[in-house]
Amino acid sequence: MRVAKYFVLWFVFILMFTGTIVGLEYIEGYKIATTEYYGLRNMGLVLVIIPIFLSSILYPVIVLPLSWLIGMIRWVRASLILYALLYAVLYAVLWAGAGAFLFYESYEARFIQEYELHVSTAIILFGVVGLVYAWIEWRLLHRPVTTV
Repeated sequence: MRVAKYFVLWFVFILMFTGTIVGLEYIEGYKIATTEYYGLRNMGLVLVIIPIFLSSILYPVIVLPLSWLIGMIRWVRASLILYALLYAVLYAVLWAGAGAFLFYESYEARFIQEYELHVSTAIILFGVVGLVYAWIEWRLLHRPVTTV
């Protein structure tokens, strides 16, 4: 049963990661008004397909082992709040770091300076999505299973 939950989380991760990249492109990439930059306007659906493939690889390589390792730690009932905070902080920081990395990989320094693009947008957007993902994972993996 737990394996099925990880497959559901894989699908959730793909949707959230792809949506966040497209959201960042919509917020910051639309400021770039030159044909030199291949963003959402020029690439269209391809810009959605590439993050789907990327996130399909990132989940089993990075997120699944991390989630599994955190889940293997035996926590006493008194430290469940610490456990939840670890989830939230860890995922928020990891997602925010990924957002900053993808921001600088997506946009050249010239575009960042010329069109006044802000890395803080990526950090905040990815950090919030990381918190949402941590909450979804927490609810899905640690919710008691009810059978009818």
